[in-house]
Amino acid sequence: MCRSMRPSWSDPLARRTAPLLLAVLLASGAIASDARAQAPAREAVILSSQVSLSRDEAFLFLELAGGETLAIALRDGRVHVNDEEVGRYRRGDPLDVAWRDLLEDALDASDDQLPALLVEWSAPSGSEPGLRLDRTLEEALGRAVAAARRMAASSPAGETEAALRARIAELERTVQELRRRGGEGRSWGIRYEIDDDVLRDLARDAGRRAAPGFLRRVGSGISNLLSLLLTYGVLVALGFAIVFFGRRYLEGVADTARHATLRSGIVGLAALFLVIPIFLVGTLVLAISIVGIPALLVWLPVFPAATVAALVFGYLGVAHASGEALAERRFAGGDWFKRANSYYYVMTGVGLLLALYAASFVVEMAGPWLELVRGLLMFLAVMLTIAATAIGLGAVLISRAGTRPVAPSPLEEPTSTTPPIEEEGDV
Repeated sequence: MCRSMRPSWSDPLARRTAPLLLAVLLASGAIASDARAQAPAREAVILSSQVSLSRDEAFLFLELAGGETLAIALRDGRVHVNDEEVGRYRRGDPLDVAWRDLLEDALDASDDQLPALLVEWSAPSGSEPGLRLDRTLEEALGRAVAAARRMAASSPAGETEAALRARIAELERTVQELRRRGGEGRSWGIRYEIDDDVLRDLARDAGRRAAPGFLRRVGSGISNLLSLLLTYGVLVALGFAIVFFGRRYLEGVADTARHATLRSGIVGLAALFLVIPIFLVGTLVLAISIVGIPALLVWLPVFPAATVAALVFGYLGVAHASGEALAERRFAGGDWFKRANSYYYVMTGVGLLLALYAASFVVEMAGPWLELVRGLLMFLAVMLTIAATAIGLGAVLISRAGTRPVAPSPLEEPTSTTPPIEEEGDV
């Protein structure tokens, strides 16, 4: 994270603008010399300043009149004056807060206001490092003021112009040195502070970009297929348990879903939209009545659990109906299909409902040029899941959880002379 906005002389733009900057400095030097020849000399106490604030550092650098420099930094719990440790502090203590407030004010102060701002600063009482900083600022600025007054009193306009030209020549040498360092990959005046988490994220992103695209797509597709296979196993296991303990009820829901599909879908969609309002209204009614408070303790966990159970039960009922319809297609050479039972119906029906997801994951491994096909398959898979859930929930409600299944109408009775599929006896 970049903590200070400083120009980098290694930047090509800075290199191109450096000669223009020098020309401006030369012109300003000539103007300044003429102005100083006609007006009283001006005392320049602070020639340049630099302030840097970050989470772990508060730094001030001053170039004072007379050639003296002053660098004060509160860094990592230590107080430094010109790279000499003079004390310690804690993050957020009065010294840290007061010093940071001073530097924030210094950022907004002009060159004329900065000396007075630094001299008037008072360290918090009871802080020995703070008193040391206060004395250091006052002494350094006092010497700078005296040096500036001596220079203003003894330097005529010609000497001032010569000093300005010497200063410009020094700046030219500094620019050349910074250009040379910039060619070695260094930058000037920029402070960086990067967290470990950011470095780890950058390394992880670089590793992902370095991985071959084909292998990454194949790995993602295989991972999705394994997750889908796990979902299939869980749903089939639940279906087998329902068939073992309540086959008659599952078959009742499946028959209702097959013979009253449209009606079950409409009822299921309405129930899906009304389940949350019913839960909220029921909770409110029970909460505002004294008699309903004990029932509220039962309502809060039982209603969501019953809703989820009805959704799963209805979905497996639709899967059973789908598997039964597939078995009735009479695949060629399938003596095994003649012995199909509810376990087989659940297995094949769940596979049919999840087949579009599997196809989408397989197409994903082919590459980005089939992204449209993959998106279409995923959309159809989601729509099929919503339809199966709605039809199943409606079938559960219409058939009273399979106790009153909807019988097929006379028009739906099979007219084929082929003997019906024989199912194994109930378990």
